[in-house]
Amino acid sequence: MNGMDDLLADSPALTRLRWLLSGLDGDWPADVDAGVDVEHALAPEFAARVAPELLLNITRDRAKQFAPIRVVGVDTDGDVAIARFRTRDDALLVAYVKVEPALPHRITSTYTQPSVPEYLTPGLPADFTDTPMPTVDGAALIVFGGVPGSGKSAVSERVGAALGITVFALDWLLGALTPFGMRHRQDLVGVGGELLTTLAYRELAAGRSAILDTTSEDPPERARWASLATAAGAAFVPVVCACSDEALHRERVEGRVRGIPGWADAGDWANASARRAAFPPWPEALSVDTARPLDECVAKVLDRIDHQSRNSCS
Repeated sequence: MNGMDDLLADSPALTRLRWLLSGLDGDWPADVDAGVDVEHALAPEFAARVAPELLLNITRDRAKQFAPIRVVGVDTDGDVAIARFRTRDDALLVAYVKVEPALPHRITSTYTQPSVPEYLTPGLPADFTDTPMPTVDGAALIVFGGVPGSGKSAVSERVGAALGITVFALDWLLGALTPFGMRHRQDLVGVGGELLTTLAYRELAAGRSAILDTTSEDPPERARWASLATAAGAAFVPVVCACSDEALHRERVEGRVRGIPGWADAGDWANASARRAAFPPWPEALSVDTARPLDECVAKVLDRIDHQSRNSCS
């Protein structure tokens, strides 16, 4: 079981979790196969609901599908331990164990299921073209893009205030997730993108406009938002903010103080500069030079929104 020994330390919940993962990896010893160890591992109330023989057979069958497994993350909180692991087919699953608070710390509850449980409603599609949605005239999805420090948040907030449209900002959403350990996830930007898409979907489905404040560096994500607006019969208004004054841009990145809970204020200029050079072209987006006065930038965006909204209704 690649990685488990490094991730799991000795504690009652983690010890029981290690035992369960060993079974899913096809590595239970003979006493488990005989059912003896299973009986000793389960609390009486749990064994009354799930017979030891049933758990043994289920685990053995799953091992045939999963093994070898690779543990990629472990969380523990008191009597509960959870592991995320990948199967030999690279499917991501979760194993959960809860134990008695007192000796002998037998298992009172356990399950193993896909990271996204099959009983949940399917997630939003990558392309909304064939997604049925209620349509309301006059709605718009306005998406701001640009690298950190480009001024998109300042412009988007003013545009939102002028039109009475809620602005959903990526940094605020991700900052709210920091207390839950999300800051260190490799797919953090993907998580944020899905949150933005869900919020935009909810607003458009309710007949309301929405503004997304994010970097918009991923062309497939841009196309997804465009398809969402089309499905909702809304105008799609992409805006890319950039600062033509490099010294001013750097000053914004390194000196900004935004006070977003769970998020950094000052940024890394080397990172922002590299991302600016690699920013994927977005030909259909309105380009706004935020080295110009803020009022001028806002007026330019408002004019584009008005123009596209009128066209979408005609």
